[in-house]
Amino acid sequence: MEPERQCPTCGRKIPWGQTECPFCPARGWRFWSLRRDAFLLMVFVFLLILFPMTGFVVRNYFELEKSFAEDWCNRGEADLQANRLVAALADFRTALSYSHNNPQYELRLAQALARVRDSEEAAAEARTYLLSLLEREPGNGLVNLELARLAARNHDPTDALLYYHGAIYGAWAGDQGAKRRGARLELVEFLLGIHQTDAARAELIAIGSSLPPDPALQTKVGNLLLQVKGYDDALKVFQRALSEDPLQVAALAGAGECYFQKGDYVQALHFLTRAAQQNPQMVRTVAMRDAAQAILNLDPYRRHLSNAERARRGVLAFNTAFTRLESCAAAKGIDLNLPGSDPLQKLFIQATDLQPRTQQQYLTRDSELLSRVMDVAFEIEQTSAHACSEPHGLDLALLLLAREPGGARP
Repeated sequence: MEPERQCPTCGRKIPWGQTECPFCPARGWRFWSLRRDAFLLMVFVFLLILFPMTGFVVRNYFELEKSFAEDWCNRGEADLQANRLVAALADFRTALSYSHNNPQYELRLAQALARVRDSEEAAAEARTYLLSLLEREPGNGLVNLELARLAARNHDPTDALLYYHGAIYGAWAGDQGAKRRGARLELVEFLLGIHQTDAARAELIAIGSSLPPDPALQTKVGNLLLQVKGYDDALKVFQRALSEDPLQVAALAGAGECYFQKGDYVQALHFLTRAAQQNPQMVRTVAMRDAAQAILNLDPYRRHLSNAERARRGVLAFNTAFTRLESCAAAKGIDLNLPGSDPLQKLFIQATDLQPRTQQQYLTRDSELLSRVMDVAFEIEQTSAHACSEPHGLDLALLLLAREPGGARP
């Protein structure tokens, strides 16, 4: 029997009948094994070098795309500012092609599209972008405001109110208070445009309660309150503006108009006179000042007047109204000397019956006669205003007095 041999490589015993150690790999395999390890090591080293290079190239590529996108967006801003809408749209679209789904570029493209008038396609595309942005950020105040403007332009009050309120209570960059207030003022203008004055008044009251100490802004809100006949609230806003700037002419005129509409002609005259002194070109203010002065000069019911002065004013009021009655009837082709059912003819009969006693000597002694004379004068002015054009001068003063029971305030 052949003696057992020991493998010189691994030290194990070589089984009987075998010339090579079955436990050790062949020489060729050992050589390949060595080559494979070296190859894998080389690949690993190559990848270690390649990964940073690839990252560097990719970063550079994205930075280059970002730079291109910013350049095109800046071009779009310049074109939009110059009102080159077609060029601006192309610029923003190119910016988006370099920076996909960039919310800033989508918003600017939507705003540019919204400025394209008389194009339903542009408006629809703008709305699509804005709705996509709103889905990603529901509380975005600016996106809500742009959607509200589109809805207002499309005469859709339901969506307009929804998105305007989204803008009012949404999140804004920068001065949130000012931007929310601006959105509410836009809503007020929209409500006034669709004749929803009660809703507009409610929004204006909400604005007026939190206005900053800015006389120009306070005056603007006050004038809007005048439009919706919120005279008490408007007067408070004008008074706050005047406390900040006593010479704010628009606030003086606004306060005067508030007092005028409330029937307080003494205060109205005070403020309107101050406004007209600063700016005599304010036609409406000057007209109201003159009307307030005429009312105060004509009203026989003011306190601290002598009986003779009351009588003088009563005679003047009656004669003014009688002349207005005759001119109104002539304009309508009505013969006052003929009996008829027209209100002007009936008033003419009352006035001619009362005319002989409408003299200062009688009215000084008889306050009831003075009251009857004034009642007829008031009725003539009211009926004539309905039948003919709005009056002017003393006729307007009488008409306004007729709307204020008891005459103007002292």
